[in-house]
Amino acid sequence: MKNIKYFGWRDNVKKDAHVVWRTNRYCNYACSYCWPGAHQNKKDFLDEDTYLVAIDHIIRQYKNNGFKNISWSWAGGEVTFNPHYLTILDEIQSYDDVFSMSTLVTNLSQSLKWWEKFVKCTKKFKKVRINGSWHKEYLVTDKQQELFKQKLVFLKNNGVSSNASCVMLPGELQQMIKLRDFFDEEEISVSIKPCRAGGLIIEGYSEEEINFFKQQVKHRQNGLVTIDFNNNKKWYTSAEQLQTEDINFLGWNCTAGYSSITINPDGTVTRGTVCKQEVLGNIKEGFTIFKNPTPCITDKYCNCNSDLLLPKWRRDGYNMSKMG
Repeated sequence: MKNIKYFGWRDNVKKDAHVVWRTNRYCNYACSYCWPGAHQNKKDFLDEDTYLVAIDHIIRQYKNNGFKNISWSWAGGEVTFNPHYLTILDEIQSYDDVFSMSTLVTNLSQSLKWWEKFVKCTKKFKKVRINGSWHKEYLVTDKQQELFKQKLVFLKNNGVSSNASCVMLPGELQQMIKLRDFFDEEEISVSIKPCRAGGLIIEGYSEEEINFFKQQVKHRQNGLVTIDFNNNKKWYTSAEQLQTEDINFLGWNCTAGYSSITINPDGTVTRGTVCKQEVLGNIKEGFTIFKNPTPCITDKYCNCNSDLLLPKWRRDGYNMSKMG
């Protein structure tokens, strides 16, 4: 990273705003490798009006900052079990003067009929993406695995950009190669992630496994770029390719909190996921989005995909007016 001056999305960095919304920690799964803060078996949904009022505040503040394109990313827990989720999507699509996109991370455990309803409910979004999380502890039989793939194929055939992702533990390389081939026949991309504990990659991965994480993901376009001081660009298909790197952006200008916010299950609004100590408010009482990009003050490894993808640049080495 010493020679890099820009890191982030490939285009429209001055035009696109993002919301990373972790609507609930409740999940119907309890995967052994999932960190405790990301799931629980107790339902923790907020009331519907709180969600809907927050949408209006988000859109209004982003429009005041000059953004009319908003990408909404949903994660949990398992978002699809939030009883207000489809209503939330309807509310967002009621704003005709905003170009909205939606990305959902889900374990796909809802029935096919539910996904048929989801497709109908998202027709007004300009683009819809699904990231199906392959949890091998709950996908044991051939029937379970085929049904998971069937749902992704159904979504893909109905205009939803669909891909799968999986956490690989040390020693599981051959399983991941088979998994990639399993989806390859349907031209569905598969992102493989390392397992982390306390923000750091767990020990035990072989050099071959580390190199596997860094490979370009098939059936996916380049979406992330780094630019060095000689203006050379290097492209990546996913942030997962950089998950094995210990990247720290302390002191860099970053768009987290300005063109992107993270909303946590309790309603707390933070600048990002890794930089969660920078609290912007709460959707219950009010929050304020930054008016400009602001230097990063978080001295931690930036290991969350949603944070990694945000445009960021060295304060003394890059002119943002040349981007977007």
